[in-house]
Amino acid sequence: MISDFPQTILEAKIFQDRIAKNTILEDQFSKIKTIGAFDISYKDDKAFAAGIIIDSITEEVLEEKVIVSKIPFPYVPTYLFLREVPSFISLLSEISIKPDLILIDGHGIAHPKNTGSATVFGVLTEIPSIGVAKKPLKFFNYKQTELEFLKQVILNKNFVGYRYQPKTSWNPVFISPGNKVSVKSSFTLVQNLFKKSFKLPFPLHKAHNLATEFRKSN
Repeated sequence: MISDFPQTILEAKIFQDRIAKNTILEDQFSKIKTIGAFDISYKDDKAFAAGIIIDSITEEVLEEKVIVSKIPFPYVPTYLFLREVPSFISLLSEISIKPDLILIDGHGIAHPKNTGSATVFGVLTEIPSIGVAKKPLKFFNYKQTELEFLKQVILNKNFVGYRYQPKTSWNPVFISPGNKVSVKSSFTLVQNLFKKSFKLPFPLHKAHNLATEFRKSN
């Protein structure tokens, strides 16, 4: 699929249908020893994609990498994957440690066509992936769980992820599986990566800071 990555919105619509049909929403991982986190920052016509790989037990940063590329596509709502995924795939190819799980700053199946950046990336790379987004989409509805800080994200009457707000003073994040992870596990895995002082799971916090600092210095 990577070789025929879409170049137009029309191609993207067809491509999204193919991705959705190939998405696996079951846990297809055993022991997670390493976790990756990918984020991207923009400046002018450049994309700064940053990746962090951590040891899931010790939380040690094993590898970090930033790549710079030209932004491949203008911003179009619900087609953000056209801007982000090519950089994330290039970033993965530059990293020597292939993680057991990757967090993507963006949506997974919590997307009108169930094909956010984390899902497209996960299907193309066949790596278990989870989307962690900082902003909701206008299509979202919510169902309160038994936990005050947690709501289910409902899209087209389907349960596709979670709205998680660990502290009332923090903005919520929106968690949904990308590929090869169940909806329930997507939350459990991400929740375990939150720290008291970080508003994002800490691998994504580190990736976000790395991308931002690199953009500011270039």
